[in-house]
Amino acid sequence: MEFSDSKISLVASGAGDGAGAGDRGAAQADVSRTPVQAKSDAQYPRTLVQRAERAAPGIFRPRPILYISSVLAVIVAAFLFSVRWDGVFVCPAGNYKGDYYLAYCNGRAYGDYDHGAFWFALEPTAHASAASADVLFLGNSRMQFGFSAPALGRWFADNGFRYYLLGFSHRENATFVGPLLQGLHAKARAYVINLDSFFTGEETLPGRDVMRGADTRVRYVAKRNWQAFHWPICMRLPFLCGNAMSFYRQRETGEWRLEGSGGPNLVDAEAELPVDAARVAREKVNAEKFIGGLGVDRRCVFLTYVPSEERNDRATAAALASALGLPLMPAKLERLRTFDGSHLKRESAERFVEAFFQIAGPPLRQCLNNKVVLPHAGVAREMSVVASVAP
Repeated sequence: MEFSDSKISLVASGAGDGAGAGDRGAAQADVSRTPVQAKSDAQYPRTLVQRAERAAPGIFRPRPILYISSVLAVIVAAFLFSVRWDGVFVCPAGNYKGDYYLAYCNGRAYGDYDHGAFWFALEPTAHASAASADVLFLGNSRMQFGFSAPALGRWFADNGFRYYLLGFSHRENATFVGPLLQGLHAKARAYVINLDSFFTGEETLPGRDVMRGADTRVRYVAKRNWQAFHWPICMRLPFLCGNAMSFYRQRETGEWRLEGSGGPNLVDAEAELPVDAARVAREKVNAEKFIGGLGVDRRCVFLTYVPSEERNDRATAAALASALGLPLMPAKLERLRTFDGSHLKRESAERFVEAFFQIAGPPLRQCLNNKVVLPHAGVAREMSVVASVAP
């Protein structure tokens, strides 16, 4: 017996007109049942969507424009979420005034901008100010916050000289600052160096990234460009911006200004760690090479140690300074407070800077006021130094 979709034909060999009524009735009964059972799978939708389409043709037809728009909307939403919670908008934007730029924002997709700003000269004013400063302060973030105090500006204003704080985050040291100074063609006549692992010889992640990383400049340019949107958006729509810790650099002087949430206000109570003799010997070699390449009389290199509660290595710093034949300034101060357990609060920084200039002020002034011809990168230059400067 053979079935088609709409016709049923009985094919019987040897069946005549005399076939019994019972046979015909049975055949008719089979005919009434078998069409439903014999439909192919293609005749019946396998999913609810297919059934709905048959019931309401056109409603469930594919709409590529709607689909693409939905995908794009999801992508844009994810991007905006990342910018808000991982990018520059996780940080406040209240310190751009006064010719500052955002040096660091504690967002996973932003982080450091300062290293690239100098290495790639993305901030021309800051770059030029550091290159032309009479005194350069070198070190890490503790040096930056430790010397970013009104007392610093007052001393230089009273004496008529220019200074620049050229310190960086991430425990930056001479492995990055040394090559940076060569690129700046710095004209400083005196240097202040914070002996807080500055001569360790180990590269930091951001330092290595900007010096040798692939496509690093593109990423830092993008960070700079985001700052153009950060301030106006946060000023008009403050609810869109967070309060993560950030700090801003003043382009003319290099001073840092903190914004956002910090840590607890702690008092330095940790005892000094013992002198690490092996470290002193290792860092002395690096220090001699670095100081010798500055092009200034070594008596115009001033060594300091900005205190911290995180790790008190002042004893090792003092031993290193002694090995180099230079004093460590100032003497140890008590009861200095930090905003996060590592970096001095502004009030404590003021005390520290005042104590520093009580000792370093007179010899530093002599370095800046007196002239002598010294070689610098093969070029003779005038330097400030007199024999009375303390060795």
